[in-house]
Amino acid sequence: MNPASLIPMAEPIPIHWAWFDVLLIVTFAAHVLFMNAMLGSAAIGLVQAVRGRSGLIREVGMKLPPLLALTINLGVAPLLFLQVNYGNFDYVSSVLMGGWWLAVVFVLLYSYYGFYLYKFKFETMGAGMRLALFGSSVLGIVYVGFMFSNNMTLMLEPGGWHSYFDGYAGFLNWRDPALYPRFLHMMVGALAVGGLFVALLGRHQGNDGFVETGMTWFFRATVVNLAVGVWFLVALPDRVLLAFMGKNLPASLTLAAALLSAGVMLYRGFHGDPRRTAVWAVITVFFMACARHWVRTLYLAPWFKIESVPVTNQYGSFYLFLGFVVAGGGLMAYMLKLYFKSRQGRA
Repeated sequence: MNPASLIPMAEPIPIHWAWFDVLLIVTFAAHVLFMNAMLGSAAIGLVQAVRGRSGLIREVGMKLPPLLALTINLGVAPLLFLQVNYGNFDYVSSVLMGGWWLAVVFVLLYSYYGFYLYKFKFETMGAGMRLALFGSSVLGIVYVGFMFSNNMTLMLEPGGWHSYFDGYAGFLNWRDPALYPRFLHMMVGALAVGGLFVALLGRHQGNDGFVETGMTWFFRATVVNLAVGVWFLVALPDRVLLAFMGKNLPASLTLAAALLSAGVMLYRGFHGDPRRTAVWAVITVFFMACARHWVRTLYLAPWFKIESVPVTNQYGSFYLFLGFVVAGGGLMAYMLKLYFKSRQGRA
């Protein structure tokens, strides 16, 4: 079977494809930052609670419902932009995963309401029930992350789609050697950013214990993640790996910028400065999102060129979108201003 016959025809897009790629990268970087802060801090709090230190999990648990809500909302945008430019690959991989992919919605809802129950029923639940509910909610988020890693790798390998016709109603991308380091790179990164979030929370509350715990997790997880990143890089197909090794200059420079910013971030973290470290963490995540986009482009190069997608040059909807972004951003800023003026916000 010719794998190209399984790839749907790309639909025309209203404006130049570069707009959607830029929006995809920026919104994905924002989503990753909130996801990492949410999942990483939850995992750190859980580990601390198992060790008999329940103060951190209590504080983190109060922040998780809004953090998860922001993570979900910020995740919708990059998923939509991905489907505009690469929907003929993403839709196919989602369908091939079948029930594994559909379960993401229900597992995410379970984790969402689990964190809410933890927050609002904390005083009425026993310690064992609280820990079980919190731990299962964290595992639910890990499941969602693993399914997204499967989907995002499966969409890049049309040559493996024919396995669906071997009699499986839905399958995972177990055979891809890059799946495992890709997933671990995201999860270990979540521990690093989660540790940074804990440190920032401690700095805000004047809790030196939280700062020390958070920065320790951040530094150690970042060092481990550098090794996982090397594993991820060498697990890529040769043509993709060589592109990052100098064969494709823009991709190589993007990776170099990501590594340089990660080095500065690690330096700041070693000196125990959570605020400046956070600035460099944002920069590093942005460059990593750019590198991830290069991975997608290079993987799909034999099958698809985004430049070949027809453009209708209908900019009306784009201007409407920009208007809503500006107006919505202004409303959000106003709501945050009112919140921090309130008693709860000041607390």
